[in-house]
Amino acid sequence: GAFEAISVLIQNAAPDVNAVLMQLLPAIIDRLAQSFNMPALTNEDKEQKEGVQGLLCGLIQVISIKVTKEELLPYCDSIMTNFLQVLQSKNATCHEEALSATSAIANILEGEFVKYMPALQPFLMTGLRNFEAYQVCTVAVGLVGDISRAIEGAMKPFCDEIMSALIEALQNSALHRSVKPPVLSCFGDIALAIGAGYESYLQVSLMMLLQAAQTRAPEDDDDLIDYVNMLREGILEAYTGIIQGLKDGNRTDLVLPYIDAIMGFLEMLASDRKNDYDNEVLGKAVGLVGDIGSSLGGQIKEQIRQPYVMELLKEGHATGDATIMDTCNWASSVVQQILTC
Repeated sequence: GAFEAISVLIQNAAPDVNAVLMQLLPAIIDRLAQSFNMPALTNEDKEQKEGVQGLLCGLIQVISIKVTKEELLPYCDSIMTNFLQVLQSKNATCHEEALSATSAIANILEGEFVKYMPALQPFLMTGLRNFEAYQVCTVAVGLVGDISRAIEGAMKPFCDEIMSALIEALQNSALHRSVKPPVLSCFGDIALAIGAGYESYLQVSLMMLLQAAQTRAPEDDDDLIDYVNMLREGILEAYTGIIQGLKDGNRTDLVLPYIDAIMGFLEMLASDRKNDYDNEVLGKAVGLVGDIGSSLGGQIKEQIRQPYVMELLKEGHATGDATIMDTCNWASSVVQQILTC
């Protein structure tokens, strides 16, 4: 009812409504703080209380996205304190809303978000390990990506725990399969954030990626074909992030032993793509060709001159998609440089 209506109003508000939003925000934070004292004697009370808390988190998220960083800053401590208290409840929907809203705060605060990490980390880990309520797990994985982009190198002290939870998620056969592509992609976010610091996770994450790359779908199973495409996008995003991260950290040498396997994946994609209607897989594959070339240069001359590389670039060009064609032009010039050096 009312909360969803307010949320829609805020999302569609004109920029000059910020003054009103900034009056609403403290009232909503206050309402959330008070909600913890609502008596919950019956199950119905408890559900209503948690429902209200989830909706209030959602409203704070929507307002945070609309206002400026300067406007939001004075309220961030009380917002995060309340989110952390919501995360202490046992309700999956609340966790989902609070983690999702925390993503918005991280995106806005960028590097300054790091001060909340020690308090947030235990709840983030609970979310990442919530294999039963897999939507919570998915939101937690997304939050790891957002925090990585926000605080970059400051993410390093928290990565041992996070990476082992991500690996656990991939190894858990009972976990809903939709969580796995974002988990793979998250490896790339973490590598981009911590650069050469990713070395200790390189072997285990590349093993996971090479294993995921083996997943195939039968010709007639459209659902599974769509899933395999999502998996492949996640794998390509991971490789791209890992290679760029190691390049930023001047440690591309670390990825050389795996380059044949990674190129083997690209070779498979050149010949075996089904239902890639919006060319997401193709676009990311072409981007990876460019990243591998610009990171490793002449060291991979043999691999980059294989016919399937030109085949991918040619197919990318043929899409007529402006973004993919730009990527193709860049990747082609990288490849040409390597072949002529």
